[in-house]
Order: sequence, then C-alpha cells, then structure tokens
Amino acid sequence: MPRQDDALYSFHRQLNKPFSGPDELLVHALGLIAVHLKLDQVCYFRWKDRDSVLSLDTVWRADDILEAEEEIYLKPGSPLLAALQNRTVHVSRDLGYPAMYMPLNWKGGSVSAYHEGGGAMGALRMERLQQSAWSFSNQDKEAACELAEELSHAMSHAELDHISGAQLRRAKALTELSAVFASSLRVQDGLRVILQGIQRYFGFDRVRLYLVNHKEQKLCGELSIDIRGQARSLSHEEIPLQPGSHRFADIVLGSAGETIADKYSDTVVYLPLTVQGKSVGLLIVDNLLSRNSILKEDLGSLGSFAGQIALAVDNAMLFERVQELSQYDELTKLPVRRYFMERLQEEVYRAERFGQPVSLIWMDLDHFKEINDTYGHQTGDVVLKEVSRMIMSNLRKIDMPCRYGGDEIVIMLPQSRLDEAKAIAMRLSREASEIRVPGAMAGGSDLRISVSQGVAAMPGDASAMDELLKHADEALYWVKTNGRGGVAVYGEVMGSAQ
Repeated sequence: MPRQDDALYSFHRQLNKPFSGPDELLVHALGLIAVHLKLDQVCYFRWKDRDSVLSLDTVWRADDILEAEEEIYLKPGSPLLAALQNRTVHVSRDLGYPAMYMPLNWKGGSVSAYHEGGGAMGALRMERLQQSAWSFSNQDKEAACELAEELSHAMSHAELDHISGAQLRRAKALTELSAVFASSLRVQDGLRVILQGIQRYFGFDRVRLYLVNHKEQKLCGELSIDIRGQARSLSHEEIPLQPGSHRFADIVLGSAGETIADKYSDTVVYLPLTVQGKSVGLLIVDNLLSRNSILKEDLGSLGSFAGQIALAVDNAMLFERVQELSQYDELTKLPVRRYFMERLQEEVYRAERFGQPVSLIWMDLDHFKEINDTYGHQTGDVVLKEVSRMIMSNLRKIDMPCRYGGDEIVIMLPQSRLDEAKAIAMRLSREASEIRVPGAMAGGSDLRISVSQGVAAMPGDASAMDELLKHADEALYWVKTNGRGGVAVYGEVMGSAQ
C-alpha cells in the first residue's frame, strides 16, 4: 500500500476515536495534519456566509492552542473566495511566508443556520512560518485535499451527533420544566422556573415574556431572564394592542397567520403564544449581547415548547381567575368566609410564634332584616355594597375584611393592639353613620345606616383562633342587646358583666 494511503488510513482511524465533542476532535486533527505536512502552524477559520467572512476559531502551534483574533473579509472575485466556492486549494504569500488555504465542507444534513445545503464549513490555513521555507508542492496539495476531506466528514458527523444529543437533552429538560410549570400553584413562580430553564438549556443571552390582557387590550410585560439566569420584572411595560403601536403588538395581532420563521433573525426570535387561535402572549429570545447566531435547528424545539407554554399559561391564568372568583363575594367584593378563615389561621400562627398582636372586629348592620322587608332586597344589596366600600376605604393594606354571612362582616387587623382596633372600629362606626341610600331607593327619604361592632384581641382577650372569634362575637352580642350602633371591647364589657 502506498505511503500516502497509509497516512490517510492512520488519520481516519485517529479521527474515529471517541471525542467529547467537535472542538476536541478539531484540535486533535490539527496536530495530526501539522505533523504529516511538516507545518509550523495550522489555523481553523469558521465561514460566515452572511458576511462573507472567515473568522479565526482555533490556532495550533507546537502542540499548543493559541489565542488569536483575525477576520478575513472576502470580496467578490477574490482568489480565496473562489477557492472556497470551488472547493480547491489556494496558496498565498500575503503573510510574508507560505500559507495554504484548504476549504472544509459540510457532509450530510444541515446543522446550523449557515450550514444549509452542504456548503462551506470553513477553511484550514496551513503555514510554514520562515520566509525561506519551501512552498507547497503538488504532493502537499494533494495530501491536504485528502486530509481536509476526511476531516470534513469527521467534523460533520461529530457536529450532528453533538447537536442531536443537545436537542435530546433540551427536549427532556423542557418536558420536565413543563411538568413543573403545570403543577405550580402560582403563575408567577411557574413562569420564572420555565423562563430560567429556557435560558439555561438553550444558552440565550436573554428571555422575555409578555402576556395579553384581553380585558384592557394590552400586552403586559411579565418577566425577563438575563444571561446569568437572574429574573427581572417587566411589569412597568404596557403596550396597547393596536396595529402600529409597537412591533410586539403587531406580531401578536398578526400571529395567527404567521410562522416562527417569519419572525426569525440571526440573533432574535419572536414566538407568539396562542391557544386555539387566541393570543395569550409573546415569548422573545435573543443573543443581542453576544451576537451569537441562533440555530434554526432550535426553532422546532422552541416552537413546540411555545405551544406548551401557551397552554399552561392559559390554564394557570384561568385557574387563578376561578380561584379569585371563589375567594371573593360577588356582591360586596369582600373575601368570603372560607378564604378569610385560612388567612386568619395563618395570622394567628404568626402572632403566636413571633409574639405579635392580632385583633378582630365583628360587625353587624343594624336592622338589616327590616331594611330588606320594608324597602326590598335591592335596597338591602345597595346598603351592603356601600358599607363594604366604606370599610375597604378605611383599612390598611394588611387588614382583611370578609363577608362572614348575611349582614355580618368580620375584620382581621394583623399587628394591631386592642386600643388600635377599638379606634378603627369607632372610625368605622362614624363613617357608617354618614352613609345615605338615595331616597328613590328608600321609598322617598334617604336611608341612614348604623352598625354594631364587637372587638377582641390576642393576646389579652384570647389565646387561640376559635376563642378570638367567639369573644369578638360575644362583644358584638353585648352591643346588640344594649341599644345597637356602638362598639364594645370583650375584656371591658364582659369583665363588667361578670
């Protein structure tokens, strides 16, 4: 067997060893080529077809990998560009010493946005650094062609295997993230997990999510995940869903007839989120900071995953709307009894553990049955709404009232001492006395309102949640049996009663 065939066979065997990825294979191959062709240095340039640029990727010299930057811009008609296009050797002394350029070409399927059609992968530059060094013989050129052809096959297979493995790992990871998101109790928590997963597994510089508010016809910013995986709120961003108002709005409004590829560029991808033709939001991924191209091979995974996100977001938001409706009374807009009791239990536990006070006001609308009987339930509903509105406008954000049943309203006051709770109850009593139901609703004359209230607190009046409720109710009963329209503190009235 001829000597050249022996060398090529050895090269082939060396490249078919297991490598961790295309980069390790390339470094190993450059060393073998340098030894075989007696080279001082071998450089690998990646081909950027969009810009017609050869960009230096790897430099091998004396069994070492060097750091260097170089870009070769190829103008139409240049000999090197012609060599790349025709897959031929180009020898040059432009560097002051002999250098031979040898194209590397993709073999098999497409592996990236700029690798379509089996085009140029890049080029090797084989260098003999001494000016007096001999140039490259025809035998050198023939050997370089055979070695480059073998390396092209090996790198193409390695790249395809690497990408296929990465896509499988991403698909598995994203499926797991979808399950996490679907099981999340809070939409915000699930969105953060899912967006951080997309950033981590695809390696994007940034991932952003906007959700559609159909009621207000807005596209509302939700979350942004940066290259470090850190989350930032986009709640300050609101875009009117009107044609021409913003590029994002135009994409969402026109998403029904478009595909992901229509909104694809090298560094940014826009993925409209839709469920059965209804727009849910917009997912945006980009590499605007690093300028790394986003692979077209990732678009399929992203598109499939965007559908899962859209469905999960729609279901989660629907669940939250149902939950909200079940937690608040439709007439008064106050929390319902079940939801209130859950919160009260949490607050009492916090008060017991950290020694913080918590107070309770039990309110009853005076003569409410007579109002319904005399003026009708429609007037009674107006009274309940007005009293509820008054209560909400006079409480702190941490306070929580609820419609306990009928005309009874219970108010939880976290971190409030007994004297503070009593002062709040007195203010509510005064505010209630200012309420007037219009005469037309009350049979000709304005209807005036009064309320009775019982107050109890922990510690002092009670040591447990049930006892707190019971004592506030008993204080209220004392007021109702002693003229109505007043405020009673459990410890004061029940102590004197005993």
